[in-house]
Amino acid sequence: MRRLLTFFALFSTALAEDQITLENKDLFMGKVVALKDGLIEFKSPHSDTPLKILNKDLLQLNFEGTDTGELPKNSQVLSLRNGDHFPGQITSLTDTHLGFDTWFAGTIEVPRTLVNSVHFGMTPQKTISQGPKNISDWTQDNSGGWTLSKGSLVSSKATFIGRNLNLPENFIFGVNIAWKTSPNLRIHICSDQLQPIEKKTGNSYLISVNSSGIDVKRVMPKGSPGPAYRTLITHSTKLASSPSKSVRLELRANRKDRTLQLYLDGNELELGIDPSDPPSGTHILFESLNSTRGNTIIRELIVQEWDTSTPLLRLEPREADDLDTLSVDEGDRYSGKIIGYDPDSPDLLFTVKSPLSPDPIQIPLAHCSVMYFAKGPDEAPAKGQYRLDLRTGGQLTLSNIRLGKETLDASHPWLGDLKVSRRIMSSISKGQ
Repeated sequence: MRRLLTFFALFSTALAEDQITLENKDLFMGKVVALKDGLIEFKSPHSDTPLKILNKDLLQLNFEGTDTGELPKNSQVLSLRNGDHFPGQITSLTDTHLGFDTWFAGTIEVPRTLVNSVHFGMTPQKTISQGPKNISDWTQDNSGGWTLSKGSLVSSKATFIGRNLNLPENFIFGVNIAWKTSPNLRIHICSDQLQPIEKKTGNSYLISVNSSGIDVKRVMPKGSPGPAYRTLITHSTKLASSPSKSVRLELRANRKDRTLQLYLDGNELELGIDPSDPPSGTHILFESLNSTRGNTIIRELIVQEWDTSTPLLRLEPREADDLDTLSVDEGDRYSGKIIGYDPDSPDLLFTVKSPLSPDPIQIPLAHCSVMYFAKGPDEAPAKGQYRLDLRTGGQLTLSNIRLGKETLDASHPWLGDLKVSRRIMSSISKGQ
């Protein structure tokens, strides 16, 4: 059986459709027909009948690309307390539940105590790349110093890995960086090369992440007057002492206006101004400077085309865990109890009962920025067998998945049974 699977792994790549990666690193490309009863069924041009693979051997299933510009868009994002988040729009709000309508899974009734937040005005950006998914998409030296494990790029030595991501003029680059001992990584962005440039020459942006902090430099093109590196952003922080040993980094680059905005764990740092014409390259490279095996881990990479106006999810703190908090676009915050939502009113009003005001306060949806809900008692177990990544951004924790031609049927630990449109699905991977 192993020889048969390897044969099809070698010859089915011409399909360039859905892709299956197994725990033993076997790779298959074809068209997934079904995922049910413990089996994955997929079509191959080399077989008259669908091939079957044991579901338990699945590491990751990547679905054929769909242009996210063709998918419906919602400007609200709901986040659950277990980290799951997905786009949609609020349709109702009671003392116990929030109704949230999604185009890909219908209207979902969510217990308020399981909701962490709802963000507003988050226009989805066109996703250019999301992953990492396939090690074969990346270029590295012959030593093979980087491997793909459970959806993460992992370094085994001090070396680089790069890929042409066809970066648009203005883009959002986001990535989770984790480490075992201490961070020591350089990220080359907008490079026109698939390997680091030596002798301080090049034409790119360079992000350095180490135990003392993070900085962004401009690598000046050859022949430019002045120093080869120009520092654009510097942020001192003791990353080495981070309890999570990880950080979420996001860079928003407006090459048209020559500006760079860096975020760390959702917090906005200073703005950087490019002193020269911006680099026109479209490559991204990760360069680990630590020789410890498994020290540098790259996960949840996403590159999006940026409209330069949509903000990052705002992270204003909630007033208290036992209170609801509603922040508006002017920066004001209202805390207490969000007691209702009127979708039939012209202004789509939220009503907040605050202990500081004798009368309820009504706030139009158009002015809302972020809404936090009071934390309830300890929740039921929130883990699942698989994680579903969405093309428009977001993820769902699922178990008992059954994949059909148009939809995926599954159970969510908090939301119950779901029927999810196949169009929204980017990948399915084993739960962490």
